Amino acid sequence: MEQEHQQQPHTSSSHVLIFPLPAQGHVNAMLKLAELLAHAGLKITFLNSHFIHQQLLRHTDILSRFAKYAGFQFNTILDGVPDYHPRVGGDFVRTLFDGLELITKPLFKEMLVNSKLKVDCIIGDGVLGLALDIADELGIPIIQFRTISACSLWAFFAIPDMIHAGELPIK
Repeated sequence: MEQEHQQQPHTSSSHVLIFPLPAQGHVNAMLKLAELLAHAGLKITFLNSHFIHQQLLRHTDILSRFAKYAGFQFNTILDGVPDYHPRVGGDFVRTLFDGLELITKPLFKEMLVNSKLKVDCIIGDGVLGLALDIADELGIPIIQFRTISACSLWAFFAIPDMIHAGELPIK
């Protein structure tokens, strides 16, 4: 009779900080990446905005989902959007990116420089330039992770060729 082997995550001393754009779809994709890396034994800090983290706590079982991974922790940071903002509408994206640049960026740098949070690598959202700026400034390796699907990414790359070929704009 064969002995059943349950795959156990191995442990590693490597510490990765994952920082998604504070928008639910981006967070969901990066949480899945975080789970895969934690399962592989990496120490993970998932840096989320206070607002999104509260939404996850209110509407999901996020803490129990990740409790099984030793070395996994959540950390939060301000996203720079005022609490009273409805977080919808035409000006939300501009408000979010302005807040990220003015409020979040210096807080993120301070977090990495002045805290006990020592990371070996940052995985930043591909549209979150502030993570790249700070990682480069501090000499921390960074991987830019795009959360969109492969077909969406392909469409973005195909658009210039379609314009050049006269296929866009559609007449």
